[in-house]
Amino acid sequence: FGSSSASSLASHPTFTRPQPLEAQTRPCKMKGFAAVLLLLPLLASAARLSSKVTPTEKVIQMLSEMHGKGEKMMEEEQKVFREYTNWVDDQVTELGFEIKTATAKIEELIASIEKADSDVEQLGLDIEKLDKDIAEMTAEKKAATAMRAEQHAEYVKVSTDYGESVDALERAIEVMASQDHDTAQAESMLQSMATTVPGMPSVLNAFIQEKNRAAEPGAPEVAAYESQSGGIVEMLEGLLKKFKGELGDVQKAESNEKHAFEMEELHLSDTIEYSTSQREEKAITKGKRAAASAEAKGELSTTKADKAADEELKAETEAVYKEKSSAFARASISAARTFWFSSKATDFSDRKSVV
Repeated sequence: FGSSSASSLASHPTFTRPQPLEAQTRPCKMKGFAAVLLLLPLLASAARLSSKVTPTEKVIQMLSEMHGKGEKMMEEEQKVFREYTNWVDDQVTELGFEIKTATAKIEELIASIEKADSDVEQLGLDIEKLDKDIAEMTAEKKAATAMRAEQHAEYVKVSTDYGESVDALERAIEVMASQDHDTAQAESMLQSMATTVPGMPSVLNAFIQEKNRAAEPGAPEVAAYESQSGGIVEMLEGLLKKFKGELGDVQKAESNEKHAFEMEELHLSDTIEYSTSQREEKAITKGKRAAASAEAKGELSTTKADKAADEELKAETEAVYKEKSSAFARASISAARTFWFSSKATDFSDRKSVV
């Protein structure tokens, strides 16, 4: 409202800066008119002295005309001042409404800015936490992947050893079953095969351990193994069963570890993806809220400036009106006294003319 009110106020005929000549000289006109009225009786007396014909009727007519013109001028002045008063009332009322509206808007904008700034701060904290969580989960996923790679590498090594040992045992059993060998011969053959057959060194070690275990007190007679190839084949078949069982355990452990890793990797990947999405959304929202805060702050500054201008204009309008009201009141009192004197002068002239 500030600029429009100022424009409408400046356009009023009785309120411009500087004031129109008519508004500035109006009290002077009234005073001048009063002076003329006071001089009329003297002019009438002079006219009677200088003329052979008594001009009483003419003087009375002039006084009556001047009195009527004065009353008309007073009525016009009062009408203009009433219009000015109504205009001032309207302007003050409108300015007061605009000031009240601006005050409410300022409070609303301040609340909006505080809320937006609070949202920006909270979103910043949320984003910071999400960044930390994403970094931790990414590192955890990387560590789990590295560990899984080590586990698989170890599995490949162990399973390969067991697989070669199983193949070597199957070949050894086939050879022992086709020929009669005692324990010493079997061990010698296994040693020879260990130099060329993958997995045979492990079979040889297991064979020697089993032979030593059989030689312990309470074990079956060693001679049974030393003199019969059937006993040696049985021993090797036992080792084959053991190696196959251990290979199965290794394969099962590998499967379980692989499944656990895949589940953990899937969980971490999904959580990282979701957290990243949340982070992006919060970053966009933060930007929007920051922009809203900046816009509201600009609007707040403008609203405060408009309110200050309206308050200044309202105070100035009221001050000017108060000054003009006092001047008009003084002029009205002076004019009333003048009319009273002119009326008495007219009565006096009228009586003189009758005499």
